[in-house]
Amino acid sequence: MKVTRNFRSSGLALLLSGLAFSASAFEAPADGVYANRVDWGVTMDLSGPTSASQSVWTNGFQDHMRKVNEAGGIHGRKVNVLAEDNRYNAATDKIAFEKLVGQTPVIAISGMGTSASQVALANVIKSGKVPIVGTYTPTRALSEPVSPMVYNGFCGYREMAQTGIGHYVDSLKLKAPKIMTVAIESTGGKEYHEYVSEIAKKYGGTATMVTMKVNAVDVTPQVLEIVATKPDLITVYGVSNTAILTLKAMQQYGLKIPTFGISYLGAPQVFQAMGPDAGANYAFVSCFTPGGSDQTPGNREMSAFADKVGRSAMKEDINYVAGWVVAQMAAESLAKAGPEPTRAKLVESMNKGFVVDSKGLAAPFTYTPTNHTGPVVLKMFGYDYAGKKFKHFGEYSDYAKYTK
Repeated sequence: MKVTRNFRSSGLALLLSGLAFSASAFEAPADGVYANRVDWGVTMDLSGPTSASQSVWTNGFQDHMRKVNEAGGIHGRKVNVLAEDNRYNAATDKIAFEKLVGQTPVIAISGMGTSASQVALANVIKSGKVPIVGTYTPTRALSEPVSPMVYNGFCGYREMAQTGIGHYVDSLKLKAPKIMTVAIESTGGKEYHEYVSEIAKKYGGTATMVTMKVNAVDVTPQVLEIVATKPDLITVYGVSNTAILTLKAMQQYGLKIPTFGISYLGAPQVFQAMGPDAGANYAFVSCFTPGGSDQTPGNREMSAFADKVGRSAMKEDINYVAGWVVAQMAAESLAKAGPEPTRAKLVESMNKGFVVDSKGLAAPFTYTPTNHTGPVVLKMFGYDYAGKKFKHFGEYSDYAKYTK
């Protein structure tokens, strides 16, 4: 009997081993799935005018996947990130997208950080088979109406505007506020200003817009327009240099107008380049929390890994955190697709709805079959020049009222 029991135990072990081998041996190369790996795509600006933020996001994404792989991967497969550089160019992005769909197939794509590319590829993506899991910029063309092929992964334009304007209207007790949007010339900048205008009207105010090139080096004409308009509040949409040049030029003209940047501009280097005088009038709104700025479990985990792989400074950048959280979202979604994942199974699984709980890096956010907005609760951050670190203006719960 003892021998029989041992045989049965060995037989069960072999059966389980066989099942495990069978699952890990499953392949769907046309979907980027192989016996020992799953290919996952990223298209972002890694060397162009917005690379200061988008390359950092990509590093955050890659680092979380590296952590996942070090822990054994997903269902026995490592996640292989294929990052394509679109150089902030819609034509280049189209080539990169087509490459990841057919030439070097991936099961899904994250990032898509160029708003012009999203507009150009929206119809192709929505009618295709490769899901976009965690966009870096949420254009209407790609996110409206809701599609099972698209999931936003960054703070939304409307929510940024609602939170930032609401905070300043309340804290400064503004009546009929005059708001100015300073933005780079882009589809995203235009859409963001439309939300700013909509929210300004809600408070009985008005909004105007001034634009500049993404690679501008002199913003004197724009600041002179600010002088002439005399806004109560300024909001900045663009790249790091957009905020730095604007705030430094405002300082030269003696302007101390409260200014907040969009989430992408939440990087220590932005404040350091401005300096304490110009930076005293600047804050940013974000649905993500900078690394090392609190002791939540998610922040500690991410910060520890960033320190381990030599990204201690980068972890403080909101873009790094955003990439990390989207990679978490991607990894968890891939796990739910099962041991034999395909593009179709991934889409089917995600479309049922899921929750992303980053354990404090962001307020938990939920996707449903009819809502793929992503993070919707944000808060304000400033910079402590003496302590050389970010500071919070309240908690996420204090700001939830603005985006309800």
